Amino acid sequence: MQFDNLMDIFFDNLKKLFYPEEWIGLDLSLSKTEMFTLLLVDRHKEIIMSQIADYINIPMSTATGIVDRLVKKGYLKRDRSDYDRRIVVLQLTEDGQHLLDNFKVSVNKYIDIINQGLTEEEREFLFKIMLKAVKLVSQSNASELQETEVKKIKKINIE
Repeated sequence: MQFDNLMDIFFDNLKKLFYPEEWIGLDLSLSKTEMFTLLLVDRHKEIIMSQIADYINIPMSTATGIVDRLVKKGYLKRDRSDYDRRIVVLQLTEDGQHLLDNFKVSVNKYIDIINQGLTEEEREFLFKIMLKAVKLVSQSNASELQETEVKKIKKINIE
C-alpha cells in the first residue's frame, strides 16, 4: 500500500462514516468542544465547571460559554449540589441524554462492524496502532505548543 495516497483514501472513505442516514437525526451543529463536554458530563453524571475546563484544557470563561450554549440548546441543566448548595453542578437533560444515546448507538454500530470483521489478533494490532497514533499526535501537539510558548516569551533587558 502506498502511503502517498493515504490522505486521498482517508477523505474518500471518511464520507462513508459521516454521511450515513443514522447521523441525520443527530444535532450536528454542535462543536467538538460541546460534544466533548456532553460526553464528559455523561461519563460523570454530575460535574462542575472547573472539571470541564481542566479536562478540555480551556479557560473557565470558555467553558462557561460552552455550557451556556448547551443549556440554551436544552442539552444540559444547572443544579445546586446536594452536598454544598454554593456549588453549581451540571447534568444532562433528557434531550441531552437522548442525543448522546443516539450518538453512542451510531458509533457502536461501526465498532461492532470492525470487531466482527477482524480476528482477535487484528483487533489487538489495530488497538496498538491507534494508541500509537494518538501518542504521536499528542507528542507533536505538545512540541508545537512548547515552541509557540517559547516564541511568545520576550526578553526584556533590565539595566
